[in-house]
Amino acid sequence: MRLENFDQCTAWMDSFTPPHSGAPGLLRNARLERMERLLAALGNPEDSFRSVHIAGSKGKGSTARYISALLAAGGCRTGLYLSPHLFDYRERFTLDGAFFDDSLLIDTCRELADAVEDFRLPDSFGWTRPTTFELYTAFAYMLFRKAGCTHAVIETGLGGRLDATNTLSSWCSVITPVELEHTQVLGNTIAKIAAEKSRIIKRDQNVFTGLLRDEAERIMEEEAGRMGSRLYSLSRELVKLETRTTMEGEACSIAFRDGYRTDLVLSMHGEVQAQNAALALLCARRMGFYTPGSGEKALERASLPGRFEILHRGSCTIVIDVCHTRFSTIHTVSSFTALFPHRQARACVFAAIEGKDVRHMLETILPAFALVVVTRPASWKKSDSAGIYELARTLCPPDTAVAYEEDSSRALELASARAGAVLVAGSFYLAALYRRLEQC
Repeated sequence: MRLENFDQCTAWMDSFTPPHSGAPGLLRNARLERMERLLAALGNPEDSFRSVHIAGSKGKGSTARYISALLAAGGCRTGLYLSPHLFDYRERFTLDGAFFDDSLLIDTCRELADAVEDFRLPDSFGWTRPTTFELYTAFAYMLFRKAGCTHAVIETGLGGRLDATNTLSSWCSVITPVELEHTQVLGNTIAKIAAEKSRIIKRDQNVFTGLLRDEAERIMEEEAGRMGSRLYSLSRELVKLETRTTMEGEACSIAFRDGYRTDLVLSMHGEVQAQNAALALLCARRMGFYTPGSGEKALERASLPGRFEILHRGSCTIVIDVCHTRFSTIHTVSSFTALFPHRQARACVFAAIEGKDVRHMLETILPAFALVVVTRPASWKKSDSAGIYELARTLCPPDTAVAYEEDSSRALELASARAGAVLVAGSFYLAALYRRLEQC
């Protein structure tokens, strides 16, 4: 197959999505051995750089971006691998905060395509070709090797234990807050989900945890102890974390037990970003790649699309945020209401995919808005949007109107016509759709 442009490259990798057939869980349970064989066939590109491996339910993308910014500020040539993307596939693979040249992206994909043309896995693995996510992950590693990256920050896809990225021999591991998500795959309790994510911890390494709930923190401590690793908890290291959302950015003050203090205005809005930046600083300072002054400036400049992103449509302000868990929704709504104090001028467009903690998210959203419009996140993602609407109606306070519009474009039109400020929340895929609409 001749790959002439990057759109053809992504279409080629997307074509490897396996069919929904075979024994339940067979492909997933073989994930690590599948990925090990694929990487071995490619010459193990993941061994060419030091990796920071990040798992968690919320904040892992932003934390990964902050850590990559601190590494680059310290003089490290740094790759960043995130998934999914919001607007452009190139968001998944960046170098020191910038997109790679298309020529390198295409050359790397051609090399990958040539290498896997005759590559097959045993029938016992449930699918004999690499999956799309396995190919994207391998592509990222090859890209970072070809670009001469000394370091790379790698975000897990789903969970941790059986994620394709968990074949890394990582330099250190980072765990962001754990919440109920993907419950049909990872388990229906915080403890079960935390156990899945804890398994990215490798032997005799440094592990950094964000502001985790007690049961999740205990599991991380147990896994770190089992692996002979050293755990640094943000909740124990912090003595001060104050933040305030402004139109200019997130103004925060951070102080650690060892006397380090800083005041930042982060480009990424939202009070949760102060936690993410603090966790990145903890990792950088303990691992030795923090550079005073330039590190703080790098944190302030770092950005990602869809993280409390403020857009304008006529007289309406639209905030797009990828919050899709209970506590991330609490933080997002808190920041949104701080910027837009008049409740009657606020509306929310909400959607969620299957397996999310919808009840708790709605319990946070409904009292804060005059209008909530429930819609679908994306046509190709499983979502009981009609069921979410019925749940919203049962939870709805008397002074909140709830509407249902399955077409997400019309849902945004409905909300923006009746409110001066609209929050788009509940699904990464919904945020991606609206950001595309706003770019048109």
